[in-house]
Amino acid sequence: MLSKRNLKNVIKWPLALVAIMWIVFIVDTYLTGGQLSYWYGLRPNEIVGLKGILFFPFLHGGWGHLIANSVPFLSLSAMLIFFYPRLWPRILTTLWLGSGALLWLTGGFLNTVIDLNSVTEVHIGASGLIYALASFLAFSGIFRRDFRAIVVALIVLFYYGGMAAGVLPGQEGISWEGHLTGFLFGAFGGWLFRNNLEDHEIEKRNKDLARRTPRQKEHFLEPDAFTKTKKERAEEAERLKQEAFWKRLEKIKEEERLRR
Repeated sequence: MLSKRNLKNVIKWPLALVAIMWIVFIVDTYLTGGQLSYWYGLRPNEIVGLKGILFFPFLHGGWGHLIANSVPFLSLSAMLIFFYPRLWPRILTTLWLGSGALLWLTGGFLNTVIDLNSVTEVHIGASGLIYALASFLAFSGIFRRDFRAIVVALIVLFYYGGMAAGVLPGQEGISWEGHLTGFLFGAFGGWLFRNNLEDHEIEKRNKDLARRTPRQKEHFLEPDAFTKTKKERAEEAERLKQEAFWKRLEKIKEEERLRR
C-alpha cells in the first residue's frame, strides 16, 4: 500500500530537482551568460571536468533543452520513487554518479572513435540521467522477475521506447555519448540492485515459502536458486546446520538439568 510519506516523496523530490534545474538555468542564462555551463559541465577525460559528474544534469543549453528534459525526468523519477520507495535514494544516487562517471571515462574515446565528425567538449543536460532511469526501470523488471517491476518495464518500453534512437551517433547538438552511457549504466544498475528487495517483495517471498509443500521443496528449485550463487547457498546451509546443532545441544542440556 502506498503510504502518505511515499506519496509525498513521489511528488516532492521530482518537483524539487526539476525546480533546481530551472533555477540554475535562469541564473546561468540571465546572470552569468552561460558561464555555469562552461565551468561546471562535464568534460570527458579532464580533471577539471570531474565536478561535472555532480552538476551537469542541472545545466541546460536553452529553454527547449530544459523543457524537453523536465517532463521525462519528472515522470521517470516519480515512477522510481513510487515503485522503489525504500531503495530509490540509493538507486538515484548510484545512477546519477555512475552514469556521469562512465561518460567522463569513455566520452572522449566514444566521440573520437565512433563519431569523427562531432566534437563535444562539454556535456550538459539531464538527458543522460533520464536514459539511466528509463534503462534501470526497464531492465530491473527483467532481473528481478517481480510482477510490479515487469509492469513498470513494459510501461517504460511503451512510452519511452523511441528514446533508443538517441544513443546513435551523428546527431548534431545532442550528447549521444551521454545517452549511451546513461542507458548502459542504467541496465547495469538494474542488475546491481536485483537482490535488494522492497517490502512487498520480501512479504511475497515469505508467503511463497510458507505455501510450498514438502514435495515441492524436494523436487523443485529453491526460491533463491537464481538470486544466490552455489557457494552462497552452501554457506547459508552450513550456517543453518550449525544453528540447528547448537539448538539441539541446548535442548539436551536442558533435559539433563530437568532430570537431575
